[in-house]
This record gives sequence, C-alpha cells and structure tokens, in this order.
Amino acid sequence: MAVSKKLFIVLNLISISAFAQIGLKKSFLFSTEDAQAASVFLGNGIVDILAVENSVWAATGYGLNVSFDQGTTWQAFTSDDYLAKGGISALNLMDDSTLWIASAFDTTAQDEDLPAGGGLSYTRNGGQTWTFVKQPVDSRNETTYSPTTTTVQNLTFDIAFVDSTVWIASFGGGLRRSDDMGKSWQVVTTDGEPFSSLDYLNHRGFSLVSENGNLWYGSADGISKSEDNGQTWQRFTHQNQEYPISGNFVVAMAWQEATKTLWAATIEAVDQGEVRAVSKTTNGGLSWQVVLEGVFAHNFGFDGETVFVAADEGLFISDDNGANWYTAPPIVDYKNGEEILSNEYYSAASQADSTGNRWWLGSSDGLATTNDHGNTWQVVRSFISTRERSKPQVYAYPSPFSPSRSGYTRFQYDIKSDTQVEIKIFNFAMEQVVTINDNETNFENGSYDRSTKWDGCDAVGKPVASGVYFFRAKIGKKVSWGKVVVIN
Repeated sequence: MAVSKKLFIVLNLISISAFAQIGLKKSFLFSTEDAQAASVFLGNGIVDILAVENSVWAATGYGLNVSFDQGTTWQAFTSDDYLAKGGISALNLMDDSTLWIASAFDTTAQDEDLPAGGGLSYTRNGGQTWTFVKQPVDSRNETTYSPTTTTVQNLTFDIAFVDSTVWIASFGGGLRRSDDMGKSWQVVTTDGEPFSSLDYLNHRGFSLVSENGNLWYGSADGISKSEDNGQTWQRFTHQNQEYPISGNFVVAMAWQEATKTLWAATIEAVDQGEVRAVSKTTNGGLSWQVVLEGVFAHNFGFDGETVFVAADEGLFISDDNGANWYTAPPIVDYKNGEEILSNEYYSAASQADSTGNRWWLGSSDGLATTNDHGNTWQVVRSFISTRERSKPQVYAYPSPFSPSRSGYTRFQYDIKSDTQVEIKIFNFAMEQVVTINDNETNFENGSYDRSTKWDGCDAVGKPVASGVYFFRAKIGKKVSWGKVVVIN
C-alpha cells in the first residue's frame, strides 16, 4: 500500500543558497500546535494518516494514535512505547501487516534549532511490542560517497516497501534500502552519481510510493521510477520531457488504483519556469498532466475515481480524475459544532467501512472524518476535558497563541444542559476588550465538552497587542477567571 508524504511540518521553502532554496524549518512541530495532549489522543498537528481495513493510524508531533472503530475510541503511543525519539514523521504498512514508523525531534546545532531523525520502529502486533531501528548514518571513513554522519537534518519523510525490502526517503540521508528489516542499510542514487545530499538535489529524499511492483521516488530534483526494486531507474524532471511535471521539488506522491494514476505534489525548485501544482500520470511517467496550478499540495486521498487533495489553500475534490475541481467548505463537526480553524490541510487517507468509503483529513488543528463524501464531518481534537480535570473550570489553549499567524485560542469547559456561556476578555489594565457568547448547544450521545474560540481581536475586529489577557467565564450561574497570552 502506498502512502504519500506531506512536508509542511518540517519543511519551508526559504532562500538558503546551500540548499538551493529548499531548507528545513526550525521546529518539527506545527507552529500552531499546542502542548495539550489528552490521554486518548496525542496532538492536534496531524502529520500523516494511514487507514487500512478496520484501523486508522494518525501520526502527530506528540506521538501515534490508532482507532479500530472509525474514530469512536483511540489508543495513544508515545516514544516510551515505540522507542524511537520524538514524534512521528512517516508511517506505512508492509504486506504482512508489519507497521513501520519514522520519528523526528527538535535539537540544537550551531546555535540553531533544527529537526533530527529519531530513528524508526516497527510492530507486528498492532503496537503491543516494538522493535527499534537507529536512524541510518554513515561511517566517517566512508570514501565511495559523501557520508551522512549525523541525525541532524537527517530525518525520514517517507517509507515504502517492495516485497520484503524496506525503502526510506530522508532529507540528509537520501534514498536507502534495507533487505534485513533495518539491520543494515544501503545508499541508493537514481542518477548514477555518488551520493552527496549537499551537492545533488536529487539525493534529498521526500516521498516514496510502491505500486504493483514499481517504486517511485520523489526528491528535490524530480521523480525517479524503478521497475526492478531499485536496480535501474527512469528519471522525470521538469526539464527532460515534452509534457513534464510542474516543478522538481516533489513533496508528496500517491497511487490511485481505480484509475491507475500516480499523483504528485510538484513544487518549484530552482528553475524559474517551474510552478507549484499537482502533476499526474496515467502512462507510467511517459507524460504528465498539470492540474491545480498555484496550489501547494501535501497529500492525496482516494474514493474510487474521486481524488481529494490536502493543500495549503484548502481541501480540493475532483470526481472526474482531475478535469474539474471544487473546494470543500470549512469543516465543522455536525454533532457538537467543533471546528477545524485552519484552512491548511496536510494529510489525507480513505478507509472502506460499512457505509462505503470514509475519508480522513489532517490539519494543524485536528483530525476530521466524513463518510458521506464531505457533506458532514466529525472532528477529533486533543484536549483535556474539564470533566476529567475539574480545576480550572475553564481554561484557554493554546496559550500563548498568535493572531497575526491566523491563530486562535479556545476556551474549554463542560456543560450539562442548555446553558448560556459568556466570556469577557480584559487587558492587563482590566479594560474590557471583547465579549464572546456561546449559546449553541448539542448534547447528542452525552457529549458535554464545549469550546469557544477567540481570534485575538477586540470588539471592532482590530487585533489586540501582544501581552497577557484575563478572561471572565460565566457558565450558567458559575463564574471563573483565567488568563491567556497573545504573541504577535
């Protein structure tokens, strides 16, 4: 099964000459991610999603979550469980149901905060036990190619399998294969050049797809394809075909079995003629069609012939193999009104269930799922229920938050009947800034957890200044106070 990768979590297109305009973000976690983590679901920044048969795995910067009942209940795994250091940067499932994950964490090197590879792990029994595999690095004595001797900026973005061979794509470590379940690794290049991630953009790996015996590899310099498990390669770039991919920075790929189509998120790299878009091929890479020009895509999901694309600009859906597209409206939980407050989506997957196909969509603000083609949604978020932790009665998260970066804070509380909620926000001088009311309630299935958002603006819609703000929350007849920090 092929799983595409999305890069926004650890990548940012910035101008760094040594990396040819492709650099690493300073933090592994989403910038809007909050540190709240409920015991049943870890993290709201959904890095990757794997949905297969009756299970769905959701990877975040805080750990790994799994559900075996379409998201009704969840089990969480942290680094203490899966042994690799940090949060999850990639995951995929072998044909024998062995689940592989890759991890990453933030570290400091040369006075900079940089991401690092925390290693890989696999489980054969649904997470009951794990086997740890160190992040592959090279010996300093290596002379046949330029060795990668550190885990800093050497993190794995994707994992794929051809029979029993494990393939990984890493930024600093490039494309590597293991034929012995990670006990040893071999560096592979698709262009015949000795490996050097500093000298060759094609040696910086980001995405992998395995389909019908073929292996596809996406780099910062195009797409490569092997039909013989990495012995020989074809390369496809923006420059070497009549109908090429839109750009050479290939941040994600996925295979749509129903239409025999390979989809790729292809972003501009170094050539001024390149553009960001989605590129797709139905003839094995011989030619490409470019769609959604101007969109920074991160991942793909499929429902038969329908494709849905998680992108910076929203969720794009096509029911006719990419000929026409429409954008999904903002996602709101139809049961309790919980919203995905970000319009940027980074991961996607689909899963067959009793009603048809269930879609899964990940953002920096939680996980969403639908089983009716996106008409109605349910939202899964990480928070600590005030029913489980009664003090304080109302709290704000995340705090600090940044309105200037389209950030929100939520006021979390618990109500047990139709109750009027009023939250007044004051500045440090105790001058009232704005009043927020929550009069919409829904108690289906006995769910009484509620949250109300604040966008960091005053009563006339003007963003407030950075600083500490106090709030007075009146839930029915009960009043409680708290504070929230704004950083712009």
